Amino acid sequence: MNFLIIYDAENVAQKNTLVDFLAEKEIASSAFLLSENSPVQLDSVPSKLEGITHCAILDKKLLGKNFSFALGFALGNGMCVYALKTGMIKNSEGFKNLRSFGTFEELDSFFKKNIDKIVEEDVKRRAWKKLFESGNPFMPDSFAIHVEKDNREIVQTYIDAGMSLNERTSLGTPMLNVAIRAEQVDEVKWILQHEVDLDAVSKDRGYSALMDCVWKKNLELAKILVEKGVNLDFTSTDGQSALVLAVGEGNVKIVELLAEAGANPDKADALGMSAYGYAKLFKRDDIVQILEKYHHEN
Repeated sequence: MNFLIIYDAENVAQKNTLVDFLAEKEIASSAFLLSENSPVQLDSVPSKLEGITHCAILDKKLLGKNFSFALGFALGNGMCVYALKTGMIKNSEGFKNLRSFGTFEELDSFFKKNIDKIVEEDVKRRAWKKLFESGNPFMPDSFAIHVEKDNREIVQTYIDAGMSLNERTSLGTPMLNVAIRAEQVDEVKWILQHEVDLDAVSKDRGYSALMDCVWKKNLELAKILVEKGVNLDFTSTDGQSALVLAVGEGNVKIVELLAEAGANPDKADALGMSAYGYAKLFKRDDIVQILEKYHHEN
């Protein structure tokens, strides 16, 4: 974000107030003084517009051709313009990116109340532009491709543009599951730093994120989710828990991890069988031994 403040000699104090406020918010700004006695140079104001995203106009006189050219350039290029009301401004109020104020006090109050939202909207707008210019459609399936590949910069750009990490692919797979199935450990850790639904069930396999860890036989990812506080007894759409799946896979290490973390070995699936029951059925004495101390006799 980069502000240009256009002001006249009567508004120096107001300009300084705005510059100081933007500096406190760590927002870059520059200022341009319009002078009634200065010669008209059509490039004097426009030359300062390169890289500018927002423009504040603290001048009710709107002196010279410099200003009219700059105003048209700013509005036409989608810059956000905040100005004190005057005849030329009123004639331009059809532009959605123009907001006018009767007094500087009103403009100053607006900035103080809305600067965080203004910054957020600017980040979103620039992210949309970046995605468009790089040929990345703003679609969950495109987003998922970069999650799967751990293209962190592009993933963050999607998020900045408004995409949620709780979004799903067209097949109904949550982004956390996408990263787990790709066994992208660093990406999973990064995703878990955000607000995501740990127990969202994918529509394609009916698995939660933890179940996908079991399916992929990935102990490291399972540990990460357990430490994050995932629901250990969450069941898939066919009624099975992650522990039942682990027993079915014969994965001793994951069985041990889940059991020690508190997964219920006696939780029955849709067939009325439990993880402990399957271990006995499959004659997996090593797994039975792990689950025995957590098993409660009926």
